[in-house]
Amino acid sequence: MTEKTGRFEKGVWVEEPVAPKTPAAANNENPIDARLAAASRSVISAMDDLAKATHDLVATEEGKKHIGKTVKEKTDEIEKSFNDIISKVKAEVEKAAKPKK
Repeated sequence: MTEKTGRFEKGVWVEEPVAPKTPAAANNENPIDARLAAASRSVISAMDDLAKATHDLVATEEGKKHIGKTVKEKTDEIEKSFNDIISKVKAEVEKAAKPKK
């Protein structure tokens, strides 16, 4: 039985494309296709590394504090934006409610 390279995505094993092992096999493949396949493998590997690093960050106390601080800052920004919108709407309603002379 041969072991195939790949990874789990959402609980399903996804096989990664295998690069040609011999120069003869590489000659039968379009050079652009080979470069695209290599670039795809590189991107997939980088994304896997990023996912692992993110998981490790979230698992640390420092990471949790950083995420909590960022969420709080964004929540405060959203709250300020809504308060600004509400203030503008109230001002427009009051302006419209004033009797015209």
